Amino acid sequence: MSSKINFTSKWNYLVKIIFENHNVPDVLLMEELRFTPHTWKVWKSKFIERSRYSICKRKNYETKKEISFQVVYDKKQKMWKFEETSIIE
Repeated sequence: MSSKINFTSKWNYLVKIIFENHNVPDVLLMEELRFTPHTWKVWKSKFIERSRYSICKRKNYETKKEISFQVVYDKKQKMWKFEETSIIE
């Protein structure tokens, strides 16, 4: 019997990995999140969809500043990364 996957917890972990590593190859992210190639194919599209509509915030431990960013998937390079965003306050 397979266990249910919690989308929110997987998304939060994905964001953490990408923020800490800046550029993450697709296959390594799949392994880190403990997906199989079959399940990754399904879930990856959901993560890409979520990334289009999410602005994330994390604290940079080196600068001690909060950074707003968006998770981006580069289909040609098969890499996950983040791009800083500027939010007008």
